Amino acid sequence: MKGWSVRNVKKILLLGASALCAVLIALVFYVELRSASVVPVLMYHSFQVAEDKMVPCVSPKIFASQMEFLAKNHYNVVGPDKIVAYMTGKEKMPAKTVAITADDGYYNFYLNAYPVLKKYNLPAIIFIITDKIGSKGYLGWKELREMSASNLITIGSHTRSHPWIPSASVDEEKLWDELAGSKKILEEGLGRRVDFVCYPNGGFNDLAKEMAKKAGYKGAFTTNPSKKSGINDIYAIRRIKMSSSSVNPATLWGKISRYYAWFKERR
Repeated sequence: MKGWSVRNVKKILLLGASALCAVLIALVFYVELRSASVVPVLMYHSFQVAEDKMVPCVSPKIFASQMEFLAKNHYNVVGPDKIVAYMTGKEKMPAKTVAITADDGYYNFYLNAYPVLKKYNLPAIIFIITDKIGSKGYLGWKELREMSASNLITIGSHTRSHPWIPSASVDEEKLWDELAGSKKILEEGLGRRVDFVCYPNGGFNDLAKEMAKKAGYKGAFTTNPSKKSGINDIYAIRRIKMSSSSVNPATLWGKISRYYAWFKERR
């Protein structure tokens, strides 16, 4: 281009690169501030080779490799009380913090996941459908009491019958029975407090949050809450779906970084 020297072109390119770097640095700082209390919470269901496509499964071998990754890389794996403490700003969240949850209360948690968690001394939270306790394929009181007594596994509620809470058929009376009723059953069966609940299929509404608080829960977990729920809402704690494909170290690292949760919220 006439009047443009090589030196001028180099200056413009350098200025452009500098501006881009400045924007990227600013973005990193912004995300760091916004995600400083965002705990990556991993969500599992069944621990077996997939047989039923309706139930999300992770094979025992892959789950073991994922937990080995957390242990060998010195992740700060925490229970639900710490999650709430970080989200409410009562404690500063250390780098490389992560939490482990499992839904429904399948027996294969005790068979295939619990021994791995004990091996690496990693705490986890399992949410129980109380009407399913002792049913075929589900945990019984013996296993629940054993795991609860270990203080490694926190037992939480997944309601009584696993209803879709936003449904019109779940009125206020039924919702209270699902939330408060399941809490009472678990507390009587375990002989200790049950402080956390997980909404079935991640479905909830404002009434469910109010009921969870009224029932005495310290926090509630979901999957992908609506944008109305803030990223630090302890009665709509976000989680990350885990699968057998999340075994590559780079993929796993990306999923459990707190930036992943922040970008997911933006999406």
